[in-house]
Amino acid sequence: MFHKNENIFTRHKLYRGEDFEEELNDLFNKKYQFRFNSEWKLPDQESWFSTAPWKLKVLESLKSRLNFHKSQLNDFSLEEWSSHTRRRNPAGEVGWKIRCLVNPEFLTQAWTKFYECACTYEIVPKEAKISNKIVSLHLCEAPGAFITSLNHYLKSHHQEMQWQWVANTLNPYYEGNSPSNMISDDRFMFHTLDHWHFGVDSTGNLMDWENSQAIINKARSLGKVLLVTADGSIDCLQKPDAQEEVTSPLHYCEIVTALQSLSPGGTLIFKLFTIFEHTTVSLLYLINHLFKEVNIYKPVTSRQGNSEVYAICLGYKENVNLNNYISILKSTYGTDLYSKTALFPLESIPESFLKQIEECAYYFCSIQCHVINNNLQAYLMQKNIALHRDMKKIRTIVASEFIWKYDLKPIDIEKEILKGILHEENKINTNPRYHRGSFTERQLYTKMSLKEKLKNLNAFLQAELLSNPLILINEPIRWMVKEENLKLDPVFTYGRPLQKVNSSKFIFVPIFKLYQQILAEEEFMEIISYKQTKGQVKMTLENEISKVLTLPDIKYKDSYNVYEKNCFKSLLSILKELEVGESLILKNFNTLTHFNVSALYILSKTCFEKTGFASCGSIVLSNLQDKSLLNLLEVIDAECDKVRNDKAVDVLNTLPVQVTNVGEFFHNIVFYNNTFHRNKCMEYLYTIEQSL
Repeated sequence: MFHKNENIFTRHKLYRGEDFEEELNDLFNKKYQFRFNSEWKLPDQESWFSTAPWKLKVLESLKSRLNFHKSQLNDFSLEEWSSHTRRRNPAGEVGWKIRCLVNPEFLTQAWTKFYECACTYEIVPKEAKISNKIVSLHLCEAPGAFITSLNHYLKSHHQEMQWQWVANTLNPYYEGNSPSNMISDDRFMFHTLDHWHFGVDSTGNLMDWENSQAIINKARSLGKVLLVTADGSIDCLQKPDAQEEVTSPLHYCEIVTALQSLSPGGTLIFKLFTIFEHTTVSLLYLINHLFKEVNIYKPVTSRQGNSEVYAICLGYKENVNLNNYISILKSTYGTDLYSKTALFPLESIPESFLKQIEECAYYFCSIQCHVINNNLQAYLMQKNIALHRDMKKIRTIVASEFIWKYDLKPIDIEKEILKGILHEENKINTNPRYHRGSFTERQLYTKMSLKEKLKNLNAFLQAELLSNPLILINEPIRWMVKEENLKLDPVFTYGRPLQKVNSSKFIFVPIFKLYQQILAEEEFMEIISYKQTKGQVKMTLENEISKVLTLPDIKYKDSYNVYEKNCFKSLLSILKELEVGESLILKNFNTLTHFNVSALYILSKTCFEKTGFASCGSIVLSNLQDKSLLNLLEVIDAECDKVRNDKAVDVLNTLPVQVTNVGEFFHNIVFYNNTFHRNKCMEYLYTIEQSL
């Protein structure tokens, strides 16, 4: 480890010349600061959300210009274009160089972006510096790199600071959340769950008012909240020309939550995209009244060709009486009304503010258009060696400049949040973020004939899934033995009842997406339902099996939580009939939810001698050894009965995720689900092919 006072990095002089100096300055200084005018006044409260949405001609023109540049990329394969722009990214080597020289905790692109914000602006308020205490709240934070980046910054620049934090995000352990809007990477969260708050319903959905209030109360219970970050976004892959409209309701909820949480003098950092719509213009006008300084900033490590920028709002004003506005802010919170009405009437916003909005929007729009255009030209001139040589030089310089400019040095492992755990860990990423094809191809899919859709889905199965080692159990059955003297106590998690399983920590997400995509086609479903054949279990110990429980398929209109608890009762009933020494085959037992996986964990770890995960889609519970331990399942059943008639609450889990989501058991469940759903996809596609 380097001595903390040792200056181990020197500024990179290689290749530096006036040409690169100017480019370097531009890359590190993409910022705009609003100039507050004391004559600006907030509109009367009666006029808030009272008028129809409005547009500004200048901003509409900028939006059209940007969308024209974006539309030139419609026919590019997403993978190919992303690969090209990665090579063209001036900051592309920053992460690699930081990892080599500093090796910070949980380094991601978000880590570097936050570190830039922290070093470029005075994000630690004066009050925190005086008291040496700070509480931070992190909204839409998964996977958590803003938190580890803040820790590195505080340990480097404010070593005596006492820091407490709480974070919110869509809960990756709640199976009702959609994987397209949720980051399911829980490598950091898994070890810090006590710091994460998923609201009153366990979904983590910040766009629910009650969840928002619960998160605010949790943060304020720790002390004065002097820093709030919000890094939320929504998948806009199908609407790349409407990113701001799609994400603005979430940004509104983030800001309203942040304003209620912050103490006077506090700092707010939130992500936004373009500044073309009335929603963003009005919010920025409000923010300018509430903070002493409002900046818009694009970090050098934010992808140059995207619309992402950060609002850095410093010095939350003391005379803000937010309680006066809460009822009106609440009225549109998380509702369609927010998109259908304007926060402020256009005539209530001064011309001098709109002029600054135009300047800001024009500045960042021009940067983005310029980058897209340059990347296009470079794509067409891939054989131009000089062009690529220059980019290599710039990437080298930017990486060195980043470390030098922000005085980035290692910290002791003892000062890390997890004391080095994440450097060693090698968890399965069940949800790799990748998308196939071009935007045009994805749009065309919706208009394809059934035969063309079938061909498309088959191609995906072959290309992405059959080649993946996570997808297949090769042996007919994989065995796991029970643990002796294991003590388990139920820990109940309650929340919104699951209507449908949309995601799972126990499966490779692309295979589950394909499975869902097949079943989403009504015509495919009809063919499958009509011709479906049940796979038979063929294994050597079939003669030894005492009982078989085949659970029913979920009915199309059933609520998943009701189906799940009914299946649990069927399982409990047959287990009570088993004698010591007998075995049970479970067919059609859903191992995608934490509730069912926890039940299986109890059975396999404490009740049966060994458990077999069969590649044909069955689970074998072999040789019941201790029937008394089934009492734990009865306790769970009784707890489920207590909330059975409550439409708003259900038992979502009965064991901590730190128990079920690790080790041999977890890996077996993932392999079992991958194999089962892959086989189902193959079976379904074959059945459909034979029928078309």
